[in-house]
Amino acid sequence: MKSTPSYVRIAERIKADLFPNASRQEGGKLPTQEELARRYGVSRSTIVRVMSHLAAEGAIHSRQGSGGYLSDKPRTLAQRKCLSLIVPDLHAPVTVATCRGVERKARQLGYHVLLGSSEFRLENEHELIQQHLQAGAQGVILYPVTRFRSQVETDYLTRWDNPTPIVALDIVCEEWNCSRVVFDNMQLGYDMTRKLISQGHRRILFMHTSAEYLHSSIHERAKGWRLALAEAGLPVPVSYETWPTPYYDLSPNHSIGDLDYSSIVDAILRLEPRPSAVIAWNDAAAASLIQALLDRGGISLDEIQVVGFDNEPLITRFFRPLMPTSKPDFIRLGEFAVETLEAISAGNSGHTRTYTYPVPLLWRDVQSRLGSEEMEAETPQLLSV
Repeated sequence: MKSTPSYVRIAERIKADLFPNASRQEGGKLPTQEELARRYGVSRSTIVRVMSHLAAEGAIHSRQGSGGYLSDKPRTLAQRKCLSLIVPDLHAPVTVATCRGVERKARQLGYHVLLGSSEFRLENEHELIQQHLQAGAQGVILYPVTRFRSQVETDYLTRWDNPTPIVALDIVCEEWNCSRVVFDNMQLGYDMTRKLISQGHRRILFMHTSAEYLHSSIHERAKGWRLALAEAGLPVPVSYETWPTPYYDLSPNHSIGDLDYSSIVDAILRLEPRPSAVIAWNDAAAASLIQALLDRGGISLDEIQVVGFDNEPLITRFFRPLMPTSKPDFIRLGEFAVETLEAISAGNSGHTRTYTYPVPLLWRDVQSRLGSEEMEAETPQLLSV
């Protein structure tokens, strides 16, 4: 199916083309990776993933320095411990790190992982779950597509009654009938705001997203921002309440990369009172805001400080000056999702639960071109609700 990863589709074609005569070719040598790449019109890197997939199924095995061979006794998915991992994007740094954590812990516990990308489409996400369950997955780890409020009531996760457990990660809805492993974003928003207050900021602007778009990480950080300001006796100006929505939103059809940050900076400068600090959606948005401020001229980063979240690797490597951010452990998030799924499968957790990880700040001195770093929180400890 279209939503199935290309390497899985190629693996199925190879099995259909080469395996019908397996009974007469047991132990038979497969064509080389270069030959398979030419035959199926894909890159060698795709064929490498195909071979790994077939090996995980037990359909082939390799011999050092000799290539791949048909297995004498191919196994089926149903004969192995297998879990499903579905993410919205196979390339984003946060999902890459999550996949690493899932695969590492799954290997330790004896699971094989079926991986799929929903490509930010809810219908693809549901189809992939059904495909993986039919293929023998004994549990599902899901990095969900972000929903709109209008979708929640009829959402398959809200009505989930299949005995196969699902563990949802990071961006979740309270209505879902599944366990959740998330970061403590409300505390993170609170900590970031308190840090800015301690640096002398009193006019702190938060970059909202639409209330109809259920990006729980952003909405939870906004709650922490409001709480920190209230505790400090700092009222939220009316002009800050929903800025910059409804004109800008995080959604599949309107991504961060599409935004006109020059216009966003102009809008910031028109706000009354003018903010001295801006809490952006994430590091990519923060970097874009900083660059737009620098390009505009006449405004220094001393006048408007911009902070982000997630310690995104590409921003850290290539953008200067570095901004304050957070340091969530997405690898551990993936590992704990597998541990949670294993506990549910073993009967050690008979009802849905939410597990919450605190996230430390990574405070960087924006005056330093080298971006010196100072950790502002202790090592996170797991909380469960």
